Amino acid sequence: MDFIAILSIFVMACFVGYYVVWSVTPALHTPLMAVTNAISS
Repeated sequence: MDFIAILSIFVMACFVGYYVVWSVTPALHTPLMAVTNAISS
């Protein structure tokens, strides 16, 4: 595969991942924040 194909797949994967994370975030936000606070403190 050439560089352009790899780059375009990478960019599309980034967009898909971004939208998936932001659509799931409300459900995961509270436990994720609790875990993050527990780890950081």
